[in-house]
Amino acid sequence: MPDSAVVMHAVPMTPLCAAFLLAPSFPVEAAITPFAELAPFESSFGLEPQRMPEQRKRERWSKGQMVMQGFIGASDYQTMEVTGGSAPDVDGSGEDSAQAPVIGGGAQWKLGGSRIDFGLEAMFALSWRSNATAIVVGSGGAAVAVDVDTFLLEIYGGPVANIFLGESQKSRVYVSAGPLMEWVSYAQGNDVASIDDSGSGFGTGWYARTGIEFAIGGGTMVGVGARWSDSTVDLDGGLGDLDLEGFQFALTVTQGF
Repeated sequence: MPDSAVVMHAVPMTPLCAAFLLAPSFPVEAAITPFAELAPFESSFGLEPQRMPEQRKRERWSKGQMVMQGFIGASDYQTMEVTGGSAPDVDGSGEDSAQAPVIGGGAQWKLGGSRIDFGLEAMFALSWRSNATAIVVGSGGAAVAVDVDTFLLEIYGGPVANIFLGESQKSRVYVSAGPLMEWVSYAQGNDVASIDDSGSGFGTGWYARTGIEFAIGGGTMVGVGARWSDSTVDLDGGLGDLDLEGFQFALTVTQGF
């Protein structure tokens, strides 16, 4: 037989080959089993089925975002004393003069954080009281009631931490603390005892506050808050120092989330 001749051999037709050749044509996609249908087989071999990573939930308070807060409430000072001056010392602790309405507001800025937000706040508050009662103790130990008028302007701020509660993030709790600066106008008088003193001055101190708020829609949250502060104001007019220490309680409204 010549070298260039082609030798052909017959291939026996097996049942498997015949079934393949005679099978009807079908799309390639039909041969690809969906990934979800493989999950039971993976689980049966102790393998965890792969899943697409969940989309990250949008933060309710973004980094660099500012929110505005307003509040209205009342102050209740456990200590309110005027001492150290040429005028008679006055103790308003536990009296009407230690309680006053308050209104104020300010802003909070987020600087960072994910589950817990961190930032800064800057706030102001106004409170006032007229014809309130305080007590003057004379040199002989006799107590005399005096009428006290006060007007108080406060500016305070510091670091703030905030956390939204639950998956829905429809409520939040925040805490803050920092320095406080005050300006006070003060007057005391009693016509019978010939007491008529007044003065004003600046002072400094510290504060810490906390609150809880709930979303009502439109980026607005409402809630309640409490603040503790301790400060000393140097009054002119020979009155001496005004010491204030106690709490503020307020209803709050925050806008901007």
